[in-house]
Amino acid sequence: MLNLINTFMSTETTEQKVPTREQVLKFYAEQIEIAGLRKDLAELLAITAEFDARRAEAVAKQAHFASPRPQASADQMPEGMIEHVVSQEDMDNNPELAEQGIKVGDVIGISNNAAEAQPQSEVDPANEVPVKKLKKQ
Repeated sequence: MLNLINTFMSTETTEQKVPTREQVLKFYAEQIEIAGLRKDLAELLAITAEFDARRAEAVAKQAHFASPRPQASADQMPEGMIEHVVSQEDMDNNPELAEQGIKVGDVIGISNNAAEAQPQSEVDPANEVPVKKLKKQ
C-alpha cells in the first residue's frame, strides 16, 4: 500500500500542466491592463499631492495674514524708545500710521529723546499767547 501511495504522489508531481497559448496571452493582457491602471493611479496621486501642497501653502498664507500683528511690550522696546498706545487723536494727526497698518489701541515705540526735547507748552514771544504742544505720555 505504501508503494501505491508513493507511486501516486510521484506521478502527480511530475505531471506539470503547461499553459496553452490562449492562457498565456490572457495572462499578459491582464498584466498590461493592470500596469496601465497603476500608471493612471500614479498620475492621479501626483496631481493630488500637488493640489494638497498648494492647499497647504494657501492655508499657511491665510493664517499668516489673518493673524494679529504682535504688539511690542516694554521688554521688547529698543533702548531710547518709550511705549505708546495709539489713540484716535494720534490717528487723526498722523495719517501715515493708518498707511502702515497701525490701529487704535496698538502699542508703538516713540523716540524718548524727541519726546523729552519738546516742552509741553511755551509762550510765543511775539504774541504772548501760549502754544500747545503734545504731551509726553
